[in-house]
Amino acid sequence: MKTKSIILLICTFLLTSCVVKSLHPFYTKETISFDESFIGNWQDSKKGTWTIVSFKEEMLKENPLEKLKKDDVKIYNEYKNSYYIKRNFEDREVLFIATPFIINNQRYLDFFPIDHQENMDNLLESHSVYTHSLVKYDVQKNGQIEIRWLDEDKIEDLFKERKIKIQHETFGLLNENYLLTASSKDLQKFITKYMASKDAEKWETSTKFTLSKIDD
Repeated sequence: MKTKSIILLICTFLLTSCVVKSLHPFYTKETISFDESFIGNWQDSKKGTWTIVSFKEEMLKENPLEKLKKDDVKIYNEYKNSYYIKRNFEDREVLFIATPFIINNQRYLDFFPIDHQENMDNLLESHSVYTHSLVKYDVQKNGQIEIRWLDEDKIEDLFKERKIKIQHETFGLLNENYLLTASSKDLQKFITKYMASKDAEKWETSTKFTLSKIDD
């Protein structure tokens, strides 16, 4: 298989190569805003199913807080206002922590994969560095929820045109991928400026879903 074909194949895997990735979270603690309406069972526009519960509920499902191990208590305190998400698609399950936050009245989600998932090869897992990704989150009048990832192509164009200055590194076989390394506060300054831009297509992306609620 040619190198270009390999890159395209990797890019088709959900949330790996075609969304903007960050070493640090896109949220800060003071911007976190939990939305109860996101909880539930959903089907997306690509026939995948999503089970979304509060991370707090998932952590305390088997043991009360006072019986959690020290490291688990740290995780609980860090993500108690986040969601625990399971997405099933074509007999494959992936797990995420998603933290909701608001900037200038716009809702966002910070997606972060949960490590050591069952469908990962051990050798591949040992080479993985999980990163944060940014999702724009909009509730429609009919109750559906639209989620759109910030697309890497949009950011790549801005870097090439020298329209943004934010700490980052490049990586990949051809250094074709971007990793933002800026602090969470600087990332939020970037989000504010990006949302204020006049680019009508700034949220155009191939990684987007419309979620429809399904009965429990």
